[in-house]
Amino acid sequence: MRSNYTEPKPPHGSAEWLAARWQNAKGEKRVTASVAAAVHGQHRFVTMADLAVELLAPEPPQPKPQNDAMKRGTVLEGPLLTWASEIMGTHIVEPDVLFAYEEPGVRLLSTLDGVSEGLHVYEVKTYNKRWQGQLPDYWYWQGVQQAICADVPSITWVVFDSQLELHFFTQTVSSDERQAHIDKVRQFLSYIDMGMIPPDADPTYENATRLHPEGHGESVELDASVYDTLERMALAREQKRQAEAVEEQCKGELAMLLGAAEYGTVDGTTVVTWKNQKRTTFDAKAFEAEHPALYAKFKKETTLRSMRITAKEAK
Repeated sequence: MRSNYTEPKPPHGSAEWLAARWQNAKGEKRVTASVAAAVHGQHRFVTMADLAVELLAPEPPQPKPQNDAMKRGTVLEGPLLTWASEIMGTHIVEPDVLFAYEEPGVRLLSTLDGVSEGLHVYEVKTYNKRWQGQLPDYWYWQGVQQAICADVPSITWVVFDSQLELHFFTQTVSSDERQAHIDKVRQFLSYIDMGMIPPDADPTYENATRLHPEGHGESVELDASVYDTLERMALAREQKRQAEAVEEQCKGELAMLLGAAEYGTVDGTTVVTWKNQKRTTFDAKAFEAEHPALYAKFKKETTLRSMRITAKEAK
């Protein structure tokens, strides 16, 4: 049974907002529009494994400091919607609800930037490149999911680009595009619901560390095929060591050529710099020696897992 519905939207970026995006009222994990492309392996910043690990974690994500791009988008979103309203001759407002879509095995959620009368949906983006009139893949799938959740035929993109120009792009979403996304989300969530990472996701060491932050002393029997992985890892480490040695040699040659100069030029064009940088560090040992009680009060213990390869050679 298919269902479109809305629910109250907590303050944007808050812990409550992140928790609402992470799971529905039944405690079932869901996919949000901003990471919709990840289930297709087409998100610029979030891999399928990243999304899987986030949804498989025991607790929802917590608020984090915004990077410069996120701050830019947050600060400019309101003024850009106002500007868009003036250009298009319509009143665009930020909705106070989240838009959701569910059917068996599929749970989608979208936070919409703006809507106008008749539920026309607007998505605002600040773009650090010149707009060429084509949606990046990770925007495209976001638009498809927003159209599904809001139950609308199209999304209007409001793009403020690096030329300080405001552009409008209408993304019409077909029934085939909707179904393709729904099918992919269903496949992805079927593994999440079983507590598993999808087989076509490639988890990194960081992903694994987040999912299994602490060891508990047990031993697990591995298949002999793991020796292939150990050999690839050993080869990668040796290649990394050799590459770092070459890098150090090149840096040494350049540094000797520059000497006390901070800039190196070729035909008047700067090709290398070697500038002074000041760094402030905290002397923890000296502080502990002079203020042991205060040091102990603020000392924080963190458990980290360290991987060591103990096999001497592959069998």
